[in-house]
Amino acid sequence: MDALAAYGSDDDGDTDEPASSPVNGDDASKRKRPRDGEEDGRDDDAAPASTSGRVRAFPHVQGNFATHVYVPLAVSDWTEARHELGDILAKLARAVPTLRPIGTINGNLGEDCDSAGGAAAPSASNAIASLVPDGDLHVSLSHTFPIRAARKAGLLTALRRGLARDLAAGWDALVGPNLEVFVNDARTTTFLALRVGTASPIDPSPGTSPGTANARGSWKGAYSAVNGVMRERGYPQFYEDPKPHASFAWTPGDKEAELREAIEGLGLGRALTARVTRVAVKVSGQPEVTVWARATGKLPPPDV
Repeated sequence: MDALAAYGSDDDGDTDEPASSPVNGDDASKRKRPRDGEEDGRDDDAAPASTSGRVRAFPHVQGNFATHVYVPLAVSDWTEARHELGDILAKLARAVPTLRPIGTINGNLGEDCDSAGGAAAPSASNAIASLVPDGDLHVSLSHTFPIRAARKAGLLTALRRGLARDLAAGWDALVGPNLEVFVNDARTTTFLALRVGTASPIDPSPGTSPGTANARGSWKGAYSAVNGVMRERGYPQFYEDPKPHASFAWTPGDKEAELREAIEGLGLGRALTARVTRVAVKVSGQPEVTVWARATGKLPPPDV
């Protein structure tokens, strides 16, 4: 799902100077922290006409492009997990009929279940499982924020340097089995996500000192590196206590209470694993750019 669609502009008249306006320089770390670690990110800052069907958290300004820093997750056994999530979502559709998989604009899970003979029908979970993102999970390292076109190159360079300095190797992440509920700051959108943690580090690159800070990779190191760049360049920093998670479903409105009650006792049968070997940046209307990568197989080098 690309929640940045329909936010682009062909006006790139700006210079690569630190941002100072409220639009470019709003410090998100000073905003009220959502309850229970709720975060917003690429998923909930979408333009009204985007593929997410939700309203972005900041007004569009001509010449600005929505930008987001995140970790793409290559999840093991995802095909099987999608069917498990389909069963879970089919059950949740009874409590929150407006729930829908990430990337789905029109239609609600409640409607899919009704057309398939009810939430308990096998055909309902199969139909819903087919809508769950096919390997398109990610963990946000930044809020979605606006950037001027002329500042893009400077930001990408700064992110490459900061991440290369703080992260010498990737790590294995645990995805699930527990479910989490998050609500955006404006409480206009609620997300259902899989909790993401750290399983084990991947061996650092040859020549890397074991004592180097974050040498073996960690979510803490990734957040710290990105926040440092955001702070230096005047962009909004992420939350001080980020909780890594991968959203896979959403619903319009504040449905936190209903979802929290409905997910009690639900979850995947086991935690999945995912290798964290890449950090990417997406600017609306432009291809994804890799700003940090550590190959453990056939991975592309960082884009230059």
